[in-house]
Amino acid sequence: MKIKVWLDKKFTEPEILICAQEKTPEVKELQRKVAEALNVSITGYTLNGTQLILCNDIIRIYSQEDRVFAECKDGIFTVRKKLYELEQLLPRDQFVRISRAELVNIHKIKRMDTSLTGTIKMILSGDIETYVSRRNVSKIKTILGL
Repeated sequence: MKIKVWLDKKFTEPEILICAQEKTPEVKELQRKVAEALNVSITGYTLNGTQLILCNDIIRIYSQEDRVFAECKDGIFTVRKKLYELEQLLPRDQFVRISRAELVNIHKIKRMDTSLTGTIKMILSGDIETYVSRRNVSKIKTILGL
């Protein structure tokens, strides 16, 4: 197996290309490992123990009563990091801060209601309702192209 790095100003972001004659088990395993490496994960805690949570599985992260929680389709997990630490750790093209106490996965937004004066109501996967704070409305509209 060869590994090459190609540097060129035309690339706006890093790109990984796997070249092979056919899709062998080795190629599939390499593809899986690269995908896992690129998918950041955080540790979530429940009464039953700890669990590694992939960022693609996270619907939203919020703080409540001085604790931080990650909500996924599998449930709600306690996270032992601060919200600003998670904001720096998670991919910026996938997670956005919508209020002082909440980050959402933009890939998990199902609908938005912009008819409310001064704010946006978001419906996330799992029919979770949340609101964008007035301070962040213009930023969210820019990011989502509204």
